Amino acid sequence: MKPAPRPIAWHLRRQGFRAITLPPFGIYALQDSINDKALECHELVHWEQYQRMGALYFYVTYLWLLMKHGYENHPMEIEAREKSK
Repeated sequence: MKPAPRPIAWHLRRQGFRAITLPPFGIYALQDSINDKALECHELVHWEQYQRMGALYFYVTYLWLLMKHGYENHPMEIEAREKSK
């Protein structure tokens, strides 16, 4: 994971998140979460999803499912939580 640049860090804090996967650019985390291995595993699952789906399909699917299910019940988030345990 890379330290989140200021605009990304601002967004993460505003949303209450500690990291974000932004294919194909990378995985970014707040400075105090850079060494969190569980969080890194979670984000790496999202990176695997991107590799499986391709960037465009990853983003479209992620946003559609977010609108449909919300964050907690989002199928891609559920997969990332389960695989990063």
